[in-house]
Amino acid sequence: IAITFAFTLLPLYQSFVLRHLGCHEVDTASACHVVAGTLLTLPWPAIHATCLASIVCYRWLASSRKNFRTTKAEEAEDVYDTLGGMTTKSFKTVDGVTITYRTVGPADAPMKILCGNGLGCSTAFALPILKELQKKSDVGSKLEKIQLVTWDYRGLFDSVKGTESLNTPFLSMRDNANDALALMDELGWDSCDSFIGYSTGVQVGLELAAMRPGKVGSLILLNGTHGQLLHSMLQPLFRIPTLGDSFHYLIALMRNDWFIELVKPIVMSHAFVFRVFLFKPLSFLTGRDYEWYGLNYFTDFFSYGPVHSVNYLKYPHMLDCHSAFHLLPEIKAPTLVVSGMLDVLTPSYHSYEMASRMPNCELLVKTWGTHFVLLEYPEEVGTRIEEFLRKNGRLDWATTKEKGSRHGKRGRSGSRARDR
Repeated sequence: IAITFAFTLLPLYQSFVLRHLGCHEVDTASACHVVAGTLLTLPWPAIHATCLASIVCYRWLASSRKNFRTTKAEEAEDVYDTLGGMTTKSFKTVDGVTITYRTVGPADAPMKILCGNGLGCSTAFALPILKELQKKSDVGSKLEKIQLVTWDYRGLFDSVKGTESLNTPFLSMRDNANDALALMDELGWDSCDSFIGYSTGVQVGLELAAMRPGKVGSLILLNGTHGQLLHSMLQPLFRIPTLGDSFHYLIALMRNDWFIELVKPIVMSHAFVFRVFLFKPLSFLTGRDYEWYGLNYFTDFFSYGPVHSVNYLKYPHMLDCHSAFHLLPEIKAPTLVVSGMLDVLTPSYHSYEMASRMPNCELLVKTWGTHFVLLEYPEEVGTRIEEFLRKNGRLDWATTKEKGSRHGKRGRSGSRARDR
């Protein structure tokens, strides 16, 4: 109000007085005052409306703050219960690391699927896949013919025990691939019908398929790279020299205990700010459920203790040191690669490189997809995954359990032959 009065009303009053006294020619200074006052006055109604709208939006966004995480966690449990329930177990590897894994579906299901999560992702990553496969099923609400298993990578989440004294090299992609092999032995699987990897899980799956081809029937790789993550991260068009080395130095600085203890109270006390001003508006504008996944991702970084947080920051180094580029022509398993052109974390040119070098590979790239294609296009990606599994003889809703068990026996004998 003060600015409006000073720059508009006073010059106008001055011009009115001058004209009333017979000074029909207004001096240049008065004219400039009038023009300036008019230009400065015009934005004020818009600013006032924006402030009012911001207050209203803030109240609307804050209205659902209570019980947000509890409600969403219960919703996830309901989904898992609908699909047959989720079981959590653990086992110990040969180097003393306790690996926690979770299973969905009956143990006698004819089709076995192993899922590799993204870095810092919980089991919620598998929800969109399970929900879409459940929609395609004609055997009822439960996925009676699929057993899906996912695990926490060593050093992360509930697989922290036993890694406190391990050096960084023991968090490599090969160690995680060996954990996947140990998990299949723990489950009594001779092989898995398909390995679904997201982000970090793509590199784990490629390493697993290259090490033991007979253990993986097919690969479904979502938003990942074939290696050297930091030398392409945030470089969507082409690789920028020396930028990857800069990321190494930055992450090495952040993975100190003092830095984590400094940042933790700030992030945890202001998690609501991230939700209100970032994740919820993004979800509202796009119609996608970024809110739950994003908020849980931020808070989970600190919720599992300092060892989890430090190991999380070690993984980007190991992802950058790993490369399966030279192994891609040797991976003969049928492969489906899915990516988005707007993915800046794992740029889509990695997917094109994998598709061009792998002998039996299909490629699906969404023009407007980001690093979260599975959330942005769940129906389309889910349908493509189901078609891919059907095409390669790994999925048949109409088969009986007896036929499925015979298929499982053929798969096991075939895997032993390939291993030999």
